[in-house]
Amino acid sequence: MAISSFKSDRKFSIFSYEASHGLLLLRSGKTNEHHTRIDVLVRDVRAMEIRSWFEGFEIVEEDREYLREFRSNPIEMIEPGNKVYALRGIGWRGFIVAGILLAQEDDGEYMDRSPLLGPPLPDIKPV
Repeated sequence: MAISSFKSDRKFSIFSYEASHGLLLLRSGKTNEHHTRIDVLVRDVRAMEIRSWFEGFEIVEEDREYLREFRSNPIEMIEPGNKVYALRGIGWRGFIVAGILLAQEDDGEYMDRSPLLGPPLPDIKPV
């Protein structure tokens, strides 16, 4: 189910980005303190300013005025159906212009496929 905000004090990193479908997957793996992994998937990404890894962050849906402070002029990337997500972490802030935001916590291993991405596509064999 889509959500409008997410907050965690755990360490996350960009796990994958699929440019063709605009799928950004952020992941926090298992640790000695945390026995689950957390995936945050952002679909239909149009623009972003984000760190490759971060400890403790929050994603909150904002209005487009939030983007006026960024010199990269991300407002022009907004298309119908896109939302503005403010990213706030310890000592930094950024944004994602995208469609929906999804999150899931499970007991999967770090390199396992995220259930948020759906089932893998079948291998295509040459003819």
